Order: sequence, then C-alpha cells, then structure tokens
Amino acid sequence: MPNFKYEVVDAAGRSSKGIIEAATIGDASKMLRADGRYIASLEQDSGSSILSMNIGSPKLKTKDLMIITRQLSSLLSAGITVIRSLDMLYQQLESKKAKACIGSVYESIQAGKTLSEAFRDQAKALPPIMVSMISAGEESGRLDEVMNRLAMHFEKEQKMKNKVAAAMVYPIILAVVTLGITVGLMTLIVPRFAQTLNDLGGELPGLTKAVMSFSNSLVNYWYVYIAVILGVVVGFRLFVHSEKGSMAWAKFTLKVPVVGKANKATAAARFTRTMATLLRSGISVLDSMEITSHTLGNKWLESQLFESRNEIRKGSSVSRSIRGIKEFPPMIYAMTAIGEESGSLDSILDKAADFFEDEADAATAKMTAAMEPLMIVVMAGVVLLIVGACGLPILTMTKSIM
Repeated sequence: MPNFKYEVVDAAGRSSKGIIEAATIGDASKMLRADGRYIASLEQDSGSSILSMNIGSPKLKTKDLMIITRQLSSLLSAGITVIRSLDMLYQQLESKKAKACIGSVYESIQAGKTLSEAFRDQAKALPPIMVSMISAGEESGRLDEVMNRLAMHFEKEQKMKNKVAAAMVYPIILAVVTLGITVGLMTLIVPRFAQTLNDLGGELPGLTKAVMSFSNSLVNYWYVYIAVILGVVVGFRLFVHSEKGSMAWAKFTLKVPVVGKANKATAAARFTRTMATLLRSGISVLDSMEITSHTLGNKWLESQLFESRNEIRKGSSVSRSIRGIKEFPPMIYAMTAIGEESGSLDSILDKAADFFEDEADAATAKMTAAMEPLMIVVMAGVVLLIVGACGLPILTMTKSIM
C-alpha cells in the first residue's frame, strides 16, 4: 500500500507530522480524523529517489484537464455531491500529478474550504481559466454547466494541439533522417574513402579536402561537437526563457513567412475561444481579458492583450481595445464589434473561434507542406555534396589516365 505524508493539529492546537500507510488518500484521511484531529495537509509520499521525483512543469496536461472536467461534469449532473465526485474522480485518475491535485482539493474541502478556494490553492497545477470559471460556477450554482463548458474548451484545445503535433511528425522524421545520413556518411564512408585516396596519392580537389577535414574532425573530436550543440541548446533555452529574449523570440516567430501566419491564426483561435468560454460563464470582461492574456501561446501577443485592459478600464470597448494588436487578423475586430453591438459577444466569439481554428489548421498544413520539400532539398544537397567530394578525385584520376 502507498504511504501518505500528513500534518495534523489536535484539539489543543499542537501540530504533528508523519507518514501513514493506507490504500487510498480517502482511507488515510479517515484514519487521521478518527482521533478528532484536524488535517492541515495530506499527500502521497513519493519518496526521495530520482525515479519518483516530479520532473518538469507542475502544470497539468490539457488531456488531464479534459478528463477531470468531463468526469466532474458527468458526476455533478447526475446529482452526486462535490465531495463524493472528487473522491470517485481520484480513484479513476491515472496521472500522478492529476491524482495529487485532486487529492489536495478533496482534503482542502474536508478541512472546511470552499470548492473555489480549494482549486485556487492548486493554481500552480491548473490554468487561470479553470480556477476562475469554477469560482463563477460555484457562485451561480451552475457548477455542472461550467464544468461541461470547461470540458468542451479543453477538448477543442487538445484537438488543436493534436493536429499541430501530427502535422509536425513528417518534417521531424525527415530532419532526423537527414542528420543520421550525414553523420553516417561522415563517420563511416568518407574516412574509408579518404584512406583509399591517400594510398593512391595525387592532388585532391578543394571540395574533397574540405569534406575529409570535416569528417576527420567529426571522428576524432566528436565530443567537441556534442559540447557545442549542448551549449547552443542550453544558451537558446536560457535566452527564450528570459524576459527580453522571450519577447524577441515571440516577435520573430510572428514575422517568419508561413510559420508566422500559423502562429497568428492559432493565437486568434485561442483568444476567441477562451473569451467566449469565460464570458458565457459570467466572468467580467476585464477579468476575461486578463485570463485570456495567459493562453495565447505567444509572449508578445500575451503582453499586448494584457496591456489592452487599460483601454477597457478607461471605458473603451473590447473591439477598440484590441485594435492596437496589429498581429491579430482584422476579422477579430469586426466580429468583436458586431458581438458588442448585438449584445451577444460570447456567441459571436464562439463562432469566430470555429473559423479561426479552421484557419489555424490550414495554416499549419501549409507550413508543414512547405517544410517537407525544404527538408528533402537539404537532404539531397548534403548527400550530393558528399558524393561530389568523393567522386571528383575519381574523375580527375580518370582524365589523367586518358
């Protein structure tokens, strides 16, 4: 059975910590409360080994969020209480991060917190849109409806991510094959061919010398190349995670031909979909803009959208406040203005989201379609360069003999 770390407070106000063994977190909670103690914290003990460490971002994956919201929506709609729904959900989840999150929410509610407070305590694992919408659903008494909207939102987000990932599979495979062929030729074929040419003697062409020198350095100093590549990767990651670097990289990705159009369409789809979901759940326009500004997937656009809230504070409409974001498609401004005039902004944005998601799919397809022949040309160029370097000495020797 798993172990659970706990911290409890007794009737006298004394706190104590320890580890308890139980089948589930619910059983551990019942055992600890049996003596009238208050549970301050309770979570599964993952130990201190490297294999049990949580590596990476604490944020839950979109797939986990989709499962959580869909299951909670179904359970709450069936009339099951919140606390029982969370307990049933905990038993079904397979992801360790998701189980830990829901387990913590369950214990917070058991300790007397409201559902929105319990979820807000998990802000490191959950996106702002989920925390805000759950709070709005709890206040309005329509928690099951809000969970259903969240489930649909995360399902569409996951669908978009899956399409992008599927579209990038072929270009990535081509890139890996190109790199593999290049390294294989340079480390296995060229050195043997170079030995043969050296035995024959004679003056070698400049291209052949250059390729053989590169091959020799790759074979003898491969660790230097690996160190340089790792240094570039680490340096790039540090750059894009810095404040200035992330902004510069975000701007660059929006200006790159083909790629920029796909990024803009994806950001537009996320903006319209997220705003529609939040407004339909009763979140204020100002709060909706703030939450949406963290979901676009591009730091530059997110900062622009966050700053546009100042215009709304001054009394401006949403359509006017976002006109300064030149990277957004013009259709967003028109659709937003129509929605505001008709009083159906959430419905209009929802329809616009369907359009922009199709646009994002088409732009992504064009991007991958452009990358495929480019990768093939690069692969052919590398092979041709190596074959040419190996073939030139043979042609030179043949001419000298004739």
